[in-house]
Amino acid sequence: MRSQPEYYPAFDYLRIILASTVALEHSGFPTWSQAGNFAVQIFFAISGWLIGGILLRSKTSDLPKFYFNRAARIWIPYFVAIALLMIVSLAREPITEKWVEIFFYDLTFTYNFFGPPQLALFGHAMPLDGTGSHFWSICAEEQFYLFAPFLITLAAAFTRSLWFWLALSALFIWSPVADSFGSISLGVLAAVLRAKTGDWQTGRVALVGLSCGSVAMFAVTYYAVIPYAIGAPLSAVLIVLLFAQPGNNTDFSLFVGGMSYPMYLNHWIGIFVAHALFRPFGLRDSIYAQLLSVIIALAVAAILYVVVDKTVKARRNQYFTRTGGKCVAITGFTLLAVGLVGGFFYW
Repeated sequence: MRSQPEYYPAFDYLRIILASTVALEHSGFPTWSQAGNFAVQIFFAISGWLIGGILLRSKTSDLPKFYFNRAARIWIPYFVAIALLMIVSLAREPITEKWVEIFFYDLTFTYNFFGPPQLALFGHAMPLDGTGSHFWSICAEEQFYLFAPFLITLAAAFTRSLWFWLALSALFIWSPVADSFGSISLGVLAAVLRAKTGDWQTGRVALVGLSCGSVAMFAVTYYAVIPYAIGAPLSAVLIVLLFAQPGNNTDFSLFVGGMSYPMYLNHWIGIFVAHALFRPFGLRDSIYAQLLSVIIALAVAAILYVVVDKTVKARRNQYFTRTGGKCVAITGFTLLAVGLVGGFFYW
């Protein structure tokens, strides 16, 4: 890459809060009905902002390293999470056709297309009663990582305008099948604006405007004054811009930020353990079990971050080759294509 991206320490704390919000909602803790999804929309906007920024600074020759780094960062912890889910599932239930189908979608990054529409009717037949359904967002992110280099770097002459990303964001937000990419596109739109104007979001006037705007947009979204599909992405990108204040990292911020990904992937483990501990006392669904599930999930995430994520990041540069980066890209597109074909066959 031609230059290193700026660091935004507030994102580290925001990420762990978002992952914990999803864990709380899935534990049954009383929250806003859209709390988990809204947290994911903010995750998406962060990805658009950061990955869009990286690709705006990249050349075509940088893309093998981009694909390799994304695979190391996303694929390895994700496949570890799938393996953990498979192991627990195999210990508790038989392998069925639906079991194979769902894990097929997970492994080919296509669950977001074929899995969620089945939850209402077939959730009980999915692995562990639909546990792992949150993997839809990882699949959407991976699809963005695969195609974004073509849009932002290879087709730079046509796609680095604000109008292009504004139109694409509107298209995704209004789309009934690709609405999960609305927040990501708005994040890229914000990155394009920053590339053209500098760090405008750090000024005092901008901070006041973003603070008021994010609160107001969240309020009209929360109270359904405007449709959630429109308000959530707009709220998400305003919150991301508010937190996008350059600064220096600390060991603590790096740790909690790094924990957020394994926390998001594996928070179901905390829920299962808490249920097992409190079930004999008739408190399986109590607030005590719900809070303990998040605490356990945080502990599991910390361990997995040190064992998996941190280890991979420390060693990935020594394994990188340009050929390896190209193979990773080809593998990603191949998995996606196989998943789409297989998904249409299943349906």
